[in-house]
Amino acid sequence: QQQQQQEEEEEQASGLSFGGAFGFDPFAACGGGGGGGGFAPAPFVPPPHVYPDAALPLASREESHRPLCGAVPQPADMVLVEKTKVAARMSGGLKGQADEWILAVVQRYNASTQKYVVLDVDAGDEGGLMGAPAASKQHTVPAKYVIALPTSEPTAYSHYNEFKAGSSVLALYPDTTCFYKAYVATPPSQSNPNPSHRRDYMIEFEDENEVTGRSEPMRVPQKYTLRLPM
Repeated sequence: QQQQQQEEEEEQASGLSFGGAFGFDPFAACGGGGGGGGFAPAPFVPPPHVYPDAALPLASREESHRPLCGAVPQPADMVLVEKTKVAARMSGGLKGQADEWILAVVQRYNASTQKYVVLDVDAGDEGGLMGAPAASKQHTVPAKYVIALPTSEPTAYSHYNEFKAGSSVLALYPDTTCFYKAYVATPPSQSNPNPSHRRDYMIEFEDENEVTGRSEPMRVPQKYTLRLPM
């Protein structure tokens, strides 16, 4: 027993034991409740925002200024076909209530009324009898309040196919299916490529809880950054 105690004392003196001369605490290193001079727990890093189906095909230099490439709008007389993904405006309803823009899919167009029937993508796989979409997820919207999402991403950028810094836009808020008014902090031509080798916008959303009235810049794909209707 005396020999074992002597070995422990020698080990502590040489700094080889936990909690010895180096002050290392294995529990503190894991963010646990040890004592002494352990390492501080690593700061929490939030997971990246998810935008499903966000990667767009790259347009050639010659096609980088065609309709629905980047910020190039759809022609005024363009009729959107079935299954086109769009941003559709839902009326605020009550006086003073803000309008809401949702991510939706075109189901059909009525030429006589110039209105689209769209399906809220938040409907998911829900539906009515025989696989028909649930009526509560269908909306009839005037054509002027239906905006097609971009179908390609520019290779060559200009003031025509991207929104410049400071521009007001309609952007899909991360991890939701709703579009909100926002501002361009950094345009794609000045951003680094994302993991899919595409260039995104850095967007600041309106945020009344911030002193500046805007959120910290967030990465939003070009597919979900649209011209703000006047």
